[in-house]
Amino acid sequence: MDTQSASKEAESARVPAGNECRGVAQASAAIVHGDDHRAPATMAAGRDGDDSVPAFACACTYACTSAPALGRIGDPVDVTAACRDLVRRCAMSNWVHQFSFPCAEPSESVFEPIVTSYGVAVANCLLERHADDIARASDGLVEFIRRWTVAPPVSTTAWDIAFGRAHLIIQKGRHDAAGALDAAVRVGLRLAAGGQSGRWSAQLAPTSIQLDDRVVDAVEQIEVHVDEVSWDAGTRLCLRLADGSALLWRRDGNQWAGAGGSRLASVGSTRPIYLLPRQAWPADENGGDVFRTCQPVDHISPSMAQSFEDGLSVLQKNVPDYLPWVERVLNGIVVCPVEAQRRLVSGSWEDVPGFVCISSPHGGIDIAETLVHACAHQYFYMLQRVGAVDDASDRTLYWSPPIGKKHPLSRILMAYHALANVQLLYDAVRRNTANPPQDLRYVANNEPGLQAAIRALDTPLRDNPALTTLGRALYAPLAARLAALSH
Repeated sequence: MDTQSASKEAESARVPAGNECRGVAQASAAIVHGDDHRAPATMAAGRDGDDSVPAFACACTYACTSAPALGRIGDPVDVTAACRDLVRRCAMSNWVHQFSFPCAEPSESVFEPIVTSYGVAVANCLLERHADDIARASDGLVEFIRRWTVAPPVSTTAWDIAFGRAHLIIQKGRHDAAGALDAAVRVGLRLAAGGQSGRWSAQLAPTSIQLDDRVVDAVEQIEVHVDEVSWDAGTRLCLRLADGSALLWRRDGNQWAGAGGSRLASVGSTRPIYLLPRQAWPADENGGDVFRTCQPVDHISPSMAQSFEDGLSVLQKNVPDYLPWVERVLNGIVVCPVEAQRRLVSGSWEDVPGFVCISSPHGGIDIAETLVHACAHQYFYMLQRVGAVDDASDRTLYWSPPIGKKHPLSRILMAYHALANVQLLYDAVRRNTANPPQDLRYVANNEPGLQAAIRALDTPLRDNPALTTLGRALYAPLAARLAALSH
């Protein structure tokens, strides 16, 4: 547990406490609970609102700012009334529970408006700052993205590295025409695959492009045409390469059809989670320090892919609700080599949604724990698009045992959220005597240390008035679930 949990919590330390392009403003439409059987945290009165009306709001506005020194560069983005209506109609009690841990009947009408609002905000920020740069090297791309921001279909399309790269360009706070064009092209391709109609083309420096399960090297010109009537059959893509050749693809359902490109391995039962080698990971500097923290393998070996299959199998056999919970937020795994003593290494980035890095190969139980931990962080990042989990009134730095460092309250909650979900996995594995002996030994060896870390993280969170309604709603049901395990 020591090396594994340390590597996982270390990535929490790399994530900045602030997100310069976040500042989510609460929308006018509150989420109304369907009954009065609410967790105590959601009924607590305080700064967040009257105790009779929980102050949960959807992320229908998302103010975009650059680095703090540059100040605000865009007005709050009001996502379509459809987004607000979807969240307003959500009648389930305590919708944040779906972010806290898996629930029996999750509602996509909660996740999709949050992600769409985030994507609209990032796209608008990118165009506000770099529209002229993008337009100089493209034809129709600015208009294509802008049309999507005006009437975006509510979906999880924006929970993707394409929007993460755009977000990172905005955060750089300096002029970068090439980086902005690269980010806009990737956003445009993501939107085209999602059905946004229109036509555009762009010329860029030779680069690798990932398109679903394919990676194409040395792409220097892209032409896209998405038919308004039948996007799945009427989407055409031309990729012109640096050697003068061209690839002509069309959309066939949820995949690109056509020759060329390298195929990516994938895992997953309800949707593909792609396994990314070095070739598929950005080789340029547009991502800054974020991408330099990851050192992918050169190719995905069968044993690496099998390791991730085994991890998902552990979830399916022991905590089946976690399988769709993981697959909802995870688009890709950047596969890294195993370090000395077979130490498991993992990491994620707040500004690169939907992607994590994990070393492989490892045992299935190791991978299962890592997937639960890493995806808990994805839900934490997504929830922060709605609002802050603490009000910054508690400036104390609290000790985080897994990494041996002090962190602000929000990061203590983030670590608690991840480790508590791992504890739910451990409990299920321990109770399932059909598990192989090595998995039962793994839990027996690691659970005491995990529980000690959770207790230490829980102390500053319990009854802390600095947690917002959102923060308490994330923490309280998970704390109650853990308490129930001990009885």
